[in-house]
Amino acid sequence: MPTAAMATAPIELVYEFYAAGLQLATIRTTATFTGDSYTISSKGQSSGIADTLVRARFESEVTGTLEAQGPRPHTFRNFSDTRWGVRELKMTLGEDGVFAVSADPELEPGQAAALRSGMATGTIDPLTATLYSALSPMDAACTEKQKVFDGRRVFTLAYSRLGTEVLEPGNAAVFAGETVKCHLKYLPLAGQSREWKLEQARNPTQPISIWMAAFDRTGPVGGVVLPVRMQIATDWGTAFAHLQSVKIGDTPIMQASIDAAQQAVSASPAP
Repeated sequence: MPTAAMATAPIELVYEFYAAGLQLATIRTTATFTGDSYTISSKGQSSGIADTLVRARFESEVTGTLEAQGPRPHTFRNFSDTRWGVRELKMTLGEDGVFAVSADPELEPGQAAALRSGMATGTIDPLTATLYSALSPMDAACTEKQKVFDGRRVFTLAYSRLGTEVLEPGNAAVFAGETVKCHLKYLPLAGQSREWKLEQARNPTQPISIWMAAFDRTGPVGGVVLPVRMQIATDWGTAFAHLQSVKIGDTPIMQASIDAAQQAVSASPAP
């Protein structure tokens, strides 16, 4: 984990999402560490048939500090622009450990009640949750539980480790090598709508399957553990997300197995 007075070039990740062999979206995430502070920004854009059907652009950003007990968010912003309109939310952590939230559209009554209840105290935002996972040692990957607040809902992200699996490149997949496979469950705590709960009773959301891999690197951050593949059940069928590239500054971080995978993908037709 970064220490005071240290800085490192930004870590940039690019994920592509696919379903039925069609690309749906691209997400680019950048994490920067300066001293004991961090900034994570994520930008996504629908593409292909998804851009025709749902047209979506979204951005998130968090700033925070790295403390002994782990990353602590200070400010979080989420923005989306889709065919259904623009949504924006901002959170700021007060000295009392309580988030102040401004949102457009405004919080629904149940969401505001969840915030007032104190359920969001001591939580982290969704982007900081990814940082907790990335900075965990590989032997602890997929074992944590994180209480998260996205400005409207409080929930737990619960990981369960299923074992190891060696991935090979193919279609949209780039990474090849040993991974830890896990399930990620969304456990609601507060702020979820009655309609959502009824739908969950009829058709529960399935856990997300994630394959995690370790990336060695020098510098104050040390190694990082990243999702290289995700499998998600949706109303339109099974969707996959694949890690396409990892860079620090302008320098790619590549394991030998990834180099081989990239050569194989570049020599094969696009999905």
